[in-house]
Amino acid sequence: MNSSYATPSTSSLGRKRPEGPEAGEHRSPFSIDRDRILYSKAFFRLAGKTQVFMSPKSPLVSNRMTHTMHVAHLARSISRSLGLNEDLAEAIGLGHDIGHPPFGHRGEKVLDELCKEHGGKGFEHNVHSVHVLEVLEKDGEGLNLSWEVLDGIISHCGETQDGEFRPMELVEGNGHEDSMTPATLEGCVVKVCDRIAYVRKDIEDAAKAGIISEDDIPDEITEVLGKTNGQIINTLVKDIIVNFQWDLERFKEEHSHDPARHEISIKLSWPVLNALNALIHDFNYPKIYLNPENLKYEEQTEGILRRMFETFMVELEGLEMPKTIQASLFDFHKDEGKDATANDVADHGKYATLVSIEREMASKETDELKKARLMIIRENIKLSDDKVNSILPFLAEMSDDYILNSTMVEMVRDHMALMTDNMAMNVFEAMAIPRSLV
Repeated sequence: MNSSYATPSTSSLGRKRPEGPEAGEHRSPFSIDRDRILYSKAFFRLAGKTQVFMSPKSPLVSNRMTHTMHVAHLARSISRSLGLNEDLAEAIGLGHDIGHPPFGHRGEKVLDELCKEHGGKGFEHNVHSVHVLEVLEKDGEGLNLSWEVLDGIISHCGETQDGEFRPMELVEGNGHEDSMTPATLEGCVVKVCDRIAYVRKDIEDAAKAGIISEDDIPDEITEVLGKTNGQIINTLVKDIIVNFQWDLERFKEEHSHDPARHEISIKLSWPVLNALNALIHDFNYPKIYLNPENLKYEEQTEGILRRMFETFMVELEGLEMPKTIQASLFDFHKDEGKDATANDVADHGKYATLVSIEREMASKETDELKKARLMIIRENIKLSDDKVNSILPFLAEMSDDYILNSTMVEMVRDHMALMTDNMAMNVFEAMAIPRSLV
């Protein structure tokens, strides 16, 4: 297999913050990225987040981490067969769902609605995955990953009926925000693997839950893809590999030269793609994802998320500058040797509460306002008692730079999206159930 289509780490577009070589370092930049993601706090939390079925009692039912590991493994295996960069594919696979909130796709939908209702941007787990890795990890410093890894993560979403993914041709000025098309073949591999990893495993999990029988899959689908999870994965993976080889040969015959990376694609043949789409959209959706038994917890999970979001917002909006600090600021802003004027008092009031600062920043964002917000939050953290139903312990772990540059909605969003299912339920319980004082 021609390995010239691999994305070499030596030609990476680099990291946001340049890093010099470390003495004795034996890993390539992409393998360093893989390890940083694998040992991140956010990755460990995936084990407690819903894939399809909330808080499964059986260890054999998928959670967000097992799905992620399956995607990463498949992506590495296919990349090896195609001569692509295995470390890059695995790093993208490990990070692709790391921004998922608790309670699966229902949690994502509700959090998206809540952010918009409070005047913020919407929530998409692929975009948030990059935010988690580049901003929230390492207490607000981020992991400083390579551009190609972040590109593959933000453009990974495989909820499309397309069966062919061709890398975006990189032109000057393009960033990983610009397209849902990956810029590397490795990113295209992960985009396909996301579907391969869940399509039949979700059926196994649904059968364990007793809401379907595995024998319910229509014969016209199993005749093409196979019946078991192993057979279906084998069919899809082989189809990708064979199509890649055939396309290479056809391109060489037609053009008398090798294709560039953006001229070759990762794709499924039409019979296999049609069977895969039928399995997902005609079977999995009506039988599993939209099954009343699977949806019966949606109202409760939405109530949990809404209660938490509103409570955290009210907490932040109510934060005030401690009285001793207020007095110091008031003295500082007074003209030296003069009594305070009406304007001095008005200016001082702008910085007394977090919500007043937020309102002021809606029209004009200044460093002075940012610093006042930082001071209010830091001073209130000192006075807090580390309650589980408070957002302050989360903010205590974040860097000053994070607090300076995040709105209240973004702080609440970030705190909630990091939670596991059980963490969210524990916080909600602390908010909703009174505690005995004696």
